[in-house]
Amino acid sequence: MQVAVLGLGRFGSHLAEALDDLGHEVLAIDLDESNVHELAPRVTDARIADITDIDALRALALSEVDVAVVATADLEASVLAMMNLQQLEVQMVYAKASTDRHARILRLLGAKRVIRPERDGAERFAHIIRVAAASDFLPLTASYGIGVFPIPATWVSQTVEWALERAGDRRLIAVVRGDEVLLNPVMSERVLVGDKFVFSALDERLGEPLDGRR
Repeated sequence: MQVAVLGLGRFGSHLAEALDDLGHEVLAIDLDESNVHELAPRVTDARIADITDIDALRALALSEVDVAVVATADLEASVLAMMNLQQLEVQMVYAKASTDRHARILRLLGAKRVIRPERDGAERFAHIIRVAAASDFLPLTASYGIGVFPIPATWVSQTVEWALERAGDRRLIAVVRGDEVLLNPVMSERVLVGDKFVFSALDERLGEPLDGRR
């Protein structure tokens, strides 16, 4: 997939690198020469250009990308960039916002989804604090989520069924084994060193010890 990232501050630069790591063809754009030069070795292509200038974006063939992300938090620059992308008929556009008002404007301009990294990250981290044993966590509601849990040492070589009897009031979604994901694992499957269990439940249940002890 071809993805253009417009604006290479901290968020935009990290996003561009992450997209490149996932195998996407990344075009990173910023007017700041130092930002572009720093990121250039880590993405497919990095260009110095003004994202508020439609002719500059047209020259970079932005109309041909699959996805564009307006990653600047500057209100004026992000609005002008969104308008440019609409004129260039980029079908899938995501954008970063710094305030609720900013987010509403970007949605009105056609953003498929608006991201507020500081707020969204803080909300997610608040859940992680409550579910401290999880190595990763996705909140689904204010009180319910999905967590990825390293297994207790006592679970190794036991069956999945045995482990679930000690997991408390949690629903097993998958077992992660290296790069493999075992959906609906067989109950007789033996747990291996390094396995992780993916559970869904109320936060308060996910926060309880996996070994069943209180």
